[in-house]
Amino acid sequence: MKLKDFIKDRLKFAIIYFMNTFLVILVLYLTLVINKIKIKENNILYAILLSISLFAIFLIYDYYKNKSFYKHLNNLLKAEDDLDYILNIGNTANREQEMYKEVLIKAYKVFEGRSLRHEDNHKKYIYFINQWVHQMKTPVSVINLIVQEHINEENRKVLDSIYEENEKLSHGLDIMLYNARINDFNIDFNVVDLNLVQIVRKVINDNKKPLIRYNIFPRINNTDDINVNTDEKWLYFVINQILNNAIKYSKSKNKEKRFITFTMEEEASKVILSISDEGIGIPKEDLNRIFQPFFTGKNGRETSESTGMGMYLSKKICEHLGHELLVESSQRKGSTFSIVFYKGKNLFRL
Repeated sequence: MKLKDFIKDRLKFAIIYFMNTFLVILVLYLTLVINKIKIKENNILYAILLSISLFAIFLIYDYYKNKSFYKHLNNLLKAEDDLDYILNIGNTANREQEMYKEVLIKAYKVFEGRSLRHEDNHKKYIYFINQWVHQMKTPVSVINLIVQEHINEENRKVLDSIYEENEKLSHGLDIMLYNARINDFNIDFNVVDLNLVQIVRKVINDNKKPLIRYNIFPRINNTDDINVNTDEKWLYFVINQILNNAIKYSKSKNKEKRFITFTMEEEASKVILSISDEGIGIPKEDLNRIFQPFFTGKNGRETSESTGMGMYLSKKICEHLGHELLVESSQRKGSTFSIVFYKGKNLFRL
């Protein structure tokens, strides 16, 4: 608190003080006048000046006496995440400040207790989600094996449909698992020097069945060895999510031949992986919102297959990895998602 703010807070007190001083001087003056005792005006002015001086000295003394307490309060106001200043307020100047200190410390302890309980409950929730998703992965894998073993020309259409829905279920479980883990990202990553072409091919290979089913052809424009520093598991999720969306919004009822193009460009300060499709594109009004959680947009509402979490998680993952995720799109022409890997600037080299 600055001196001028301190004086403003005591403005009412100052008004009462000066009114009281004026009334005292007025009563004394009238008494002297009634008793026909002459008094010089200079004496009255001197009394007023003396009163003002003493009051100013008192205010300045009181301010500097409490300055350290106000400084601690200012530190508390400026602290964004760290509330430990509450425990270091130090000595107080009077009982009022002592009560403020006790209230702040009590509030801090209550908050800390609730925060610890919340963290404990959150850890239990994350553990439950991890266990549940892994348990659900087992029957999903079993269903895929059964479908592959029993498929033939007679039941191919039915089993292909079951396989497709099972893959959606598997993808949904992955989104749920990664969403649960994103808050503990700093303890769940492993940075490696990763060959970008290899991971792109792995994602394409894992999605070959829906690509074949919908007559969509992947193309890799640059097959040169380009390495980036990143986490393989998290990056796989991002590329896989973009490819899944590209397939979802590129498929046509008449199975018209379409392409999804992967382009890798290496520059002096960065590497750019662009994934372009020839799908329905993203409406202009939705472009600035596709990375918001639970936002499905016009396309998602029409297909009824969007959770609104895939691109949100992809954006968050890229931010955690020190990468950048960009999008360009035109309706009825397709979309291009670009992952930018900055050389020497990701968070693992800080």
